[in-house]
Amino acid sequence: MREALCDLGVDLAIYVPGYPITEAIPALGEEAQMAANEKVAMEVALGASATGRRSIILVKHLGVNLLSDPLSISPTHTIGAGLVVLAGEDVGPRGSQVEMDVRNYGPLCEIPVLDPLGPELLGEALLEAFTLSENIRAPVMVRTTFEFGDAARNLTRVQGPESGGKKGCSEKAGRSATFDRSIWDLTAKGRHQRYRSEVLPLMISASASSSLNLLREGDGDLGVVASGRPTSLALNLKTEFPLLVLGFSHPLPWDAIREFARVHERILVAEEPTPFIEARLHLCEDVFGKLTGHLPWGRMEAGDLECALELIESGAEPGPSPSPHRFEDRPESKNVCEDCPYRPVYEAVRDLNVPVAGDAGCSIRAVRPPLEAVDVVYGLGSSVAVASGFGKKGVALIGDYAMAHSGLQGLINAVNNNREVLVVLLNNGVAAMTGGQPVSDITPILEAIVPDLRTIDLPAGRDLIEEVLREELKRPGVSLVVTRGICPRCDYQA
Repeated sequence: MREALCDLGVDLAIYVPGYPITEAIPALGEEAQMAANEKVAMEVALGASATGRRSIILVKHLGVNLLSDPLSISPTHTIGAGLVVLAGEDVGPRGSQVEMDVRNYGPLCEIPVLDPLGPELLGEALLEAFTLSENIRAPVMVRTTFEFGDAARNLTRVQGPESGGKKGCSEKAGRSATFDRSIWDLTAKGRHQRYRSEVLPLMISASASSSLNLLREGDGDLGVVASGRPTSLALNLKTEFPLLVLGFSHPLPWDAIREFARVHERILVAEEPTPFIEARLHLCEDVFGKLTGHLPWGRMEAGDLECALELIESGAEPGPSPSPHRFEDRPESKNVCEDCPYRPVYEAVRDLNVPVAGDAGCSIRAVRPPLEAVDVVYGLGSSVAVASGFGKKGVALIGDYAMAHSGLQGLINAVNNNREVLVVLLNNGVAAMTGGQPVSDITPILEAIVPDLRTIDLPAGRDLIEEVLREELKRPGVSLVVTRGICPRCDYQA
């Protein structure tokens, strides 16, 4: 990945940390910048692109939701130099609140979505993505579902009308293209008409000719269509079933799919986490996968694939769906750390006996015993706005990273609309759940919004903390208590 970005001359690399993409951040290079949130990252990248600078944005799957506003507008408004969104799916999920399938943003925003089978093709995918982005003057998404270290073998390229990949990028003319203002000669309707008549055919051609589309020949009338990480599972099966690997999720390489379906009477679609491809093939007979119960939704393992193929060959019906996964079934699940300086804060909040909104940071670990201090959690930066909607004055627990990410808008809204909410800021100066990245001090901004905020320096006695919180609960309107502490896991002081 780093070599590919260097070869491409990418000028701006910008990211928002979070599982599973945090470990890929070093590959962006030393000049990579951490953005306040994903929408800001997308907007910065659009500005760079407009002035002829190639840009890449690295985010986790949930971050695509936040950047989707400018992402949906930019294709028809056009861009300048190449712009690629690299989105890491948390299939499982393992370090996220929810599983999601970012491939749905392809048809929704009308952008190409590339889906390399493993890390060995990630560089090639990025080369294709930047080439295509500059050809169509629109952002391109590359998504990952795999772990690094997987390897492909015994595959041949699917032949298309043109050659894509590395050669196209190295010979790409107009590398420093800037935004073309002539697009404003068209109305909003006209921009969509131009996009659908001129750009969509280019996307279809790129999908059909992509070097990421791979084929393994085999005997028998049962074939496997795969994308992303499940490809590696299919490659390592004891029996080598015919295999078609789709390097594009949107638009799909329909000619390759039709030809594969023509010579194979039955098809198993192996993909994660949802039946995105299978749903588009489901009108055809003898297409199997998640929708038919042969494969599990979400993450699959080799045994799931083997079992599905055996069921299809035998004609047997799939068994019942598995029971919901429980917290105690996951040994790596964690609670708030025993030496966390904020434990007295959680305990004091719990004993207030009011509704509590937490955030997708450390406070989400306080939903279960022994603390049970948090009632609801709906996303990073959400707790202030959520708590301001309670029927009575309750508590919003939020970290300083989450506040800077997207919580400030909720705080401003609460003040402007005279909402009743007690905001407890866990201010440790780091994004502790995403790798300990430093967080800028936003206290001056908070003082401008809530001038009478109160501060508690930790460690502090639990009785003192509870006394302050109860006093603020009795006050009408918006209250803000900043609790300052040091995360023992991160070498940084707020």
